[in-house]
Amino acid sequence: MVIESYVAECRIDAELADQLIGLADLAWSDPDVTGRAMRDLGWTADEGPTDETRFVTTAGHAVYGDYCLYLPFVHYYMVGGELWPDDFWGSQPGWSSQRDAGRQDFEACVDAAIERFAECLGPAEWDVRTEGRNISIGSYSWRYAAWRRAGNILVVGPTLDGYSYSQDEEAVVYISEFAPDRPFPAAADFLNFMRF
Repeated sequence: MVIESYVAECRIDAELADQLIGLADLAWSDPDVTGRAMRDLGWTADEGPTDETRFVTTAGHAVYGDYCLYLPFVHYYMVGGELWPDDFWGSQPGWSSQRDAGRQDFEACVDAAIERFAECLGPAEWDVRTEGRNISIGSYSWRYAAWRRAGNILVVGPTLDGYSYSQDEEAVVYISEFAPDRPFPAAADFLNFMRF
């Protein structure tokens, strides 16, 4: 069986970026407040691609987390074999996938999302890159951009895809409480910081 690399994306458009910036100004210590705000945006809690999905945006992004927002917008993965016989992410409503896509395609999606937020918020307050090697994905060079928002942090960057048991990569928008005087995480620490 042939195993091919894919990149699936559900873009961060201007409207969603504005919505996420607004959500980053809320108190993430109260899931009722953030849940009501997401419902007010027209996001649904009916169905999602996984059991852990809290909401789905009108564009098709799954949203995870009660005391944070964890919103994947691009996945880099392999299709074929027993583990992933089908293009699951590319088949989700609002998502599109590209077969034979590589790391540069994945990174271009991350860069585009960072630029989208920079258009609204100005340059990231913390824009760092970490390089490493992971047993399941090989060598990587991941970029993280972060902004402080009203006692919270808004981060755009890659992580390991938990749905694939960390065999694939995804990039997310992540929002959680973050003390105004707390230093930003080191580049290598973002992987463990962005959890839901």
